[in-house]
Amino acid sequence: MKKKLAVISTACLLILASDPVSSYATPDSSSDVLDQPTSVTNEDVKAIFDSLYQEGYSLGEEDGYAEKKFDQFDQTTGLDKSSEEFTWFMMGYTVGYKKGQQQKEEELKTEQENEMTAGEEEGYQQGVLDYKHATIQSEIDPFPSKSADWNKGYVQGYKKAISLMDLSVKAKKEGYDQGLENDSMSVPNMYDDEDVTRQAFTEGFETAQAEVLNQQKKQFEKQGYVQGYHDLPLEVPAEAEGELQTAFEQGYEKGQKQKQKDVKADGYDSAFTYQTYRAPKSLQDKPELVKWYKAGFYSNKDVKSLQQKAYKDGWKLGKEMSVPKKYKQNKAAVSMYKKYFEQGQKKQDKTVSHILLGSGIVLTLVALITLWRLRRRKNEETTLDS
Repeated sequence: MKKKLAVISTACLLILASDPVSSYATPDSSSDVLDQPTSVTNEDVKAIFDSLYQEGYSLGEEDGYAEKKFDQFDQTTGLDKSSEEFTWFMMGYTVGYKKGQQQKEEELKTEQENEMTAGEEEGYQQGVLDYKHATIQSEIDPFPSKSADWNKGYVQGYKKAISLMDLSVKAKKEGYDQGLENDSMSVPNMYDDEDVTRQAFTEGFETAQAEVLNQQKKQFEKQGYVQGYHDLPLEVPAEAEGELQTAFEQGYEKGQKQKQKDVKADGYDSAFTYQTYRAPKSLQDKPELVKWYKAGFYSNKDVKSLQQKAYKDGWKLGKEMSVPKKYKQNKAAVSMYKKYFEQGQKKQDKTVSHILLGSGIVLTLVALITLWRLRRRKNEETTLDS
């Protein structure tokens, strides 16, 4: 028995060391290994040998996956088989063993790759956060609870994030510069390979483009404002298209509204100067603006009350001119207040003069009467003495 097992082991090793596929062949009907009767066909023989091959393959696959040769063998393995049957059995075992080994290696490789990928993803995310918060780690401590492959991936991901973030800063600056000079974007190859750098370049370009467009819109809006304020017909420049045309038209509308507001304010102020409405000569050919000027004139309900206050302030003794705060910034109102204040002062001076004049006459009469009485009393005293 021991001698036969030794022979089997030697045969197994020889078979494992050889290429079983090149030796694979279906036995023909001349084989006497199975001692089959003459009634057994070639198909029967092939089926028997296929079964032996598959049996060996299954055992070999299990041993190859476990990386333990002949682990599935026992003392009876091969004792019930002829040399040719056993050879065929070992062919299957050898192929199965290599298949099991390969499967195990692939699983281990996949597991290592998954671990590294998971570590790299987490390291990358942490690297991005540390970069944004300016807390970059020069030395990365390993995570004891994680595998060596995971830690290796983490370090790679972290360093990759820092490198890409550095590059993305440069990409954004170059994208911005390109956006100031060109209307179409062209991403350099060095930034186009990674999403983060390509996105940074694009963001810089779009930021610059938005600034350029915003500046152009301001310029065209200003042009439109001037045109609208001077009440000129709307004429959009040929180069103003899309948003620029909209900006020009909006500026034109703002200019017209401001002009109407200013004209109405002029009309309001004119009411402080003129007692009756009169249309300015500068607006005679602009009926729409005349309408706003007239509306402003008649909207002024403060003229009479301000006139009265100015006159009364001027009439009061010792009262200094003090324009109400509401009108201090209005030159026409200040001018009118001063005019009526001075009129009040003149009236005050005249009234005081009359009072003083009247007082002077009365005093003279009193003095004359007093003098007359004194003389009369003196004459009476002289008469009594004589």
